[in-house]
Amino acid sequence: MPAGSSGLDFSQVTQLARELNKMPAATRRQLRRTFQAAGQPMLADAQSRAGWSTRIPGAIRVSTTVSADRMSVQLRVSSASAPHARPYEGLGGGGFFRHPVYGRRTAWVSQATRPYALPAVKAASDKLVPELTDAYEAAARECGFR
Repeated sequence: MPAGSSGLDFSQVTQLARELNKMPAATRRQLRRTFQAAGQPMLADAQSRAGWSTRIPGAIRVSTTVSADRMSVQLRVSSASAPHARPYEGLGGGGFFRHPVYGRRTAWVSQATRPYALPAVKAASDKLVPELTDAYEAAARECGFR
């Protein structure tokens, strides 16, 4: 797999994740805590970008995964708490989304998107990638890798 836009070769990270799956449970817990802490500035940024909404900021959380297949830090938004979050993020592209007025299917309007999660992820990636790489390396050293 080619190197990602951050210059990090993700095939090597995946291989390391498989090898680190054999790490002790305490090391895995520490790695998850480190990932969670590293994602907090990204979470705060996304919440501030969605400050115009009363429900979206409370529906955003940081999710971490440390398993044999992958290690990641993700922003997750609960669609149960904020069903309008996905259209406002603008994942469909175009900068606008359409919806019925007060649920009536006869009157539709276009509304501008207000992205909050993707800009926060992009802004945090320059700092987050080195932090996560350092955490990987520390866990690898703890497991006996050089």
